[in-house]
Amino acid sequence: MKRPLALVGFTYLLTQAVSVFLGARGALFLGLACLLAGLLLLLLRRKGRDFVLPAAAFTAAAACLLFAFASVPYVQAAESYAGKTVQLSGTVCEEPDASSGRVHYVLQVESCAGRTDNLLTGKKIRLTSGESFSAGAFDRVTGWVHLSALPGSGYFSTKNRSLAEGTVLQGYLNPFAAYQVWAGAPAGVHGWFYRAHRRLLECFADNLPAPEDALVSGVLAGEKQNVPTAVKTAFRGAGVSHLMCVSGLHMTAVAGLLLLLLRLLPLTHRLRSILAGAGIVLFMGITGFTPSVMRSGLMYLVMLLGSCFYRRADGLNSLGFAVLLLCMANPFAAADVSLLLSASATLGILLFSPAVSRFVLRHSRGGLQRKVLSYFASTVFMSLAAMLFTLPVSLLAFNEVSLVSPLSNLLVLTPSSIMVYTGFLAAGFSLVPLFGGAAALFWRLTQALARYLICSTSWCASLPFAELPTDFRFVRLWLSAALLLLGCLCFLCRRHTKLPLRLTALLCVVMLLANSFVYELRSPQMKVTVAASAEGVSVVVSYARHGAVIGCGADSSQTALILRRCGVRHLDTVMLLSLSNRESQQAAEIITAYHPSAVVLPSGEALDGLLQESLACAGQYWIAGAQAQVSLWNCSASVTFESGTASLLAEDFSALICGDSADLRRCLPGKTQALICSSLPKGEERLQTSLTVLCRYPNTLKTYSTARRGMPVIAGGGEDLVLQPMKDGSVKIGRND
Repeated sequence: MKRPLALVGFTYLLTQAVSVFLGARGALFLGLACLLAGLLLLLLRRKGRDFVLPAAAFTAAAACLLFAFASVPYVQAAESYAGKTVQLSGTVCEEPDASSGRVHYVLQVESCAGRTDNLLTGKKIRLTSGESFSAGAFDRVTGWVHLSALPGSGYFSTKNRSLAEGTVLQGYLNPFAAYQVWAGAPAGVHGWFYRAHRRLLECFADNLPAPEDALVSGVLAGEKQNVPTAVKTAFRGAGVSHLMCVSGLHMTAVAGLLLLLLRLLPLTHRLRSILAGAGIVLFMGITGFTPSVMRSGLMYLVMLLGSCFYRRADGLNSLGFAVLLLCMANPFAAADVSLLLSASATLGILLFSPAVSRFVLRHSRGGLQRKVLSYFASTVFMSLAAMLFTLPVSLLAFNEVSLVSPLSNLLVLTPSSIMVYTGFLAAGFSLVPLFGGAAALFWRLTQALARYLICSTSWCASLPFAELPTDFRFVRLWLSAALLLLGCLCFLCRRHTKLPLRLTALLCVVMLLANSFVYELRSPQMKVTVAASAEGVSVVVSYARHGAVIGCGADSSQTALILRRCGVRHLDTVMLLSLSNRESQQAAEIITAYHPSAVVLPSGEALDGLLQESLACAGQYWIAGAQAQVSLWNCSASVTFESGTASLLAEDFSALICGDSADLRRCLPGKTQALICSSLPKGEERLQTSLTVLCRYPNTLKTYSTARRGMPVIAGGGEDLVLQPMKDGSVKIGRND
């Protein structure tokens, strides 16, 4: 085996991913089967053959068995405490996140009063609270918390992503019960790193204007909460959202700068590697030891460790060893989308690097021509390699692919690396009063580079077909068929040194185009999609590539996902059911991203600042009085707003959509087929419907009467609910998968 660590690391990662999908019991049986297969392969191994297959089988067995036993404490803690209200004491271990309209805290549990077991001690929970509760990082909190299971059941669900970060449950703090908050601060080296991190963010905020300060804070320090939504959308549309978090690109820039400066000193090779490793650890601490920093930093530390022993560090072995360490540290690490993307992209770059080098040597004569060709070729081809290897994860996790990623990487990759240098140099010179002139110069350069990045990504994201949605059902089928075709090709041509990759790629493209053509031939159908949200109600009505959003209680990303899955290319109307803080913020993000033709707002309350700014992106908006009616698509559908409710009439289907402030006592609802609500509205006994859809069902079911309303339909389980009117007057109910 030429690269044993690469084989072991990636085999462990893939097997752990399968174990997460199967669960502990399935992983146990799979591990035993892999162990048996490894023993058989070892016994049947011919003389002179290598140990590749037995090593892969034993690695897979170890991954499955370790997951089966290491995941038990996580599962037991979740099952034992879900649905219970307990008194917890813990420490807020991360900065609070207020980007979704509510403040979320990650609490490291220290004790649980009234419980004799210690299942939850040392675990993390995601705590949600109202505006009355205020705590910062490292503060100690004691109070009554109602715990519930993490939402989602798919592989890339919120549940698995949270488990990959060590979070086992979610909950909300009871504001009516007594709770206490003690101010705290980290001690020792951790405290020094935290203070340096906060000082760095303050330095950026004091010396740079908005939004450049937020972008620099996100790129250099991983602080993305204050980055404007428009900037995040532009980076995501341009395919360079990886620049918003500290990752391998930033680690490459920092490590390169450290090694370049250390070469100027009369030091030995080993000492330079040790000092560079210490500098990388310092950079990891200043940026907060986030998971992306830990992944990239660990790989560079492994490479520098090899340099200390005067061995040339192999990129694939270093990557495989880093992946192995990260997966062994957490049984759910393979469910972390960032880890999968980082490992896949780095693997593609490492595998394509020799081919790019040969291409440059073959088509250049040397000197300046070789340097220019090397820069363009490496940037474009490496971006394509990273995009190709991350394609399966992107299709399954994000349901979109950026086609302008090679172009945007070519435009922003080098400027972003230079901005890392200028930003840190400016912050460093600002600490010394004697270097005020140099600090001012570097601050101007950093601001100019940040402005350039914002303009470049906005332009790339505005190009036609810059972001291709892949939320259609046939995409997963095509991906499975393409991987099966590639596997069959490798099996049939295993004795040949050269594989017909061009023919395989052509067949995959033909399959994709054929599926796309069949999908486009489908007749336009009207669909009413209810978001599977635990926060509020959001309904998307779609017809012939047009759409309307009624209610914005769900996350804007979830509403955007529904719009893409329904193939909506033009958003006609956004109707808010209330002007609560959360719904206003989610509506502002939707309006900014989709530029709807009209926005309907409830009356009687002041507008949120973000919502008011986003209205400039709408064609028109008006504030509804006692009643407002909107016609859609040449009167194919109509929506009537009244007292926090929206009455939808589409063909022969009628539905009443109620927000949290809906009151049926103020209006006389007509005959309707379906009631869609996050919580049962006041006066709901006046309404007779044949179908009731509950969004925020855990709390709503407590007051739900099956005798009066019949059995409800639950919009949950990680998949959105689709109500499709049929020509015979019936309604087809399904999931938006």
